[in-house]
Amino acid sequence: MIKVYGKAGCSRCEELKGLLEGKKTEFQYIEDTNELRRVAIKAKIMMAPIVEYDGGLYTMEEFLKKSEL
Repeated sequence: MIKVYGKAGCSRCEELKGLLEGKKTEFQYIEDTNELRRVAIKAKIMMAPIVEYDGGLYTMEEFLKKSEL
């Protein structure tokens, strides 16, 4: 399952959600500031959204390249 960690008011988060929904891709969207912060520190990614996919944590751009969506 793809997990997307985002935050309120994030246009990039909304863009990724729309793309995944448009492609009928199953995903879980997590909008929790504390969880986003925890994942960001672990992944050393300091911008939202952060995508958990295939055992790794990725920026939106890295995820789109890796998943070929």
